[in-house]
Amino acid sequence: MKFDSKGLYDFHGHRCPMSTMGARIGIAAMAALEVTKADQFQVEGYFHARNCALDGIQFTTGCTLGNGNLDFEDGGRVAFTLKRRDGRGGVSVSVSESALARLSAFKDKKAALLDERQISGLARAMEIDSEIKAGFEELVDWVQSAGDADLLGITRI
Repeated sequence: MKFDSKGLYDFHGHRCPMSTMGARIGIAAMAALEVTKADQFQVEGYFHARNCALDGIQFTTGCTLGNGNLDFEDGGRVAFTLKRRDGRGGVSVSVSESALARLSAFKDKKAALLDERQISGLARAMEIDSEIKAGFEELVDWVQSAGDADLLGITRI
């Protein structure tokens, strides 16, 4: 299942690698559990972090904090558990170490560029802004298009 990226970004407020990752996580969990968004009240989810991926999960699964079938803990682990409410199984979907490394590398590079921007002149500041934006867009595109095997680990529970 491909997700509606325009709908996701309208829901989230902007293009974002982590909301995109959340969408990919939600879709993978639903596929592994063989449910659809229409089955949202037959499942319950738990996310192990508090970040933009929550919006992607809510958007793709229909499980939301508001309707009570999604909960989270700010434990910092980018992983999602989706279980059938009738006890007939569940899955855990986590972000691969290589994907986490790529996301972290961009975050570190952005921080270094922002530090440089503080002491640079206007021309370099504009170059830095463009470099950050290009890297951000490249990361979003990668999360959208990478294969599940490159992004995710899926475990039946």
